[in-house]
Amino acid sequence: MKKFVLIFFLTATACSVNTSKKVDLEKLRFSYTDDAYIFFRNMRQSNYDLEVMEQGGWRIYRHEDRKLDVTDFYYNISLVVNWRVNRIYPIIEMPKSMEKEGFEVFWEAMESQEKGRITLEGEKRRDEMVFSTKLYNKMIDEVEMYVNYKGNKRLLFEDSGHKEAFRVSMYDFYRMTGLL
Repeated sequence: MKKFVLIFFLTATACSVNTSKKVDLEKLRFSYTDDAYIFFRNMRQSNYDLEVMEQGGWRIYRHEDRKLDVTDFYYNISLVVNWRVNRIYPIIEMPKSMEKEGFEVFWEAMESQEKGRITLEGEKRRDEMVFSTKLYNKMIDEVEMYVNYKGNKRLLFEDSGHKEAFRVSMYDFYRMTGLL
């Protein structure tokens, strides 16, 4: 019985994605280890919709709770794995009508009344990774994030499921790259 309880406890903590640890921007990388990717495929992949592009050696994972309404504003992260070179990229998905470069997210801390903005500078994979990590770190601070879309102030994440899809996707990215 004790072995069963120990195995259950270890499994539950290994699969947990609840953390309040911020990610150091200086340590960001795209490389993952085989064991981390195998863990993801065995334990976490069931939470994602998978698109396979065999010709390029890509597997694209999109969290099942992401915003699917593509007729309006949305901000999602897809995890793109290039298994031929052991790399994973957190790629931003948003309406084609919006420019990625210069995209701004405004944040506001309700308790301290602090405000600021995070701007996507560039369109390279590294730029998207840094930008998304800054958003993730602000999310840990529990700030409100919004965008200016067609002249209106809109929440970056419309509901808790959409917000959680972003957080879990980024957490899985950091776990695969050894940062968390």
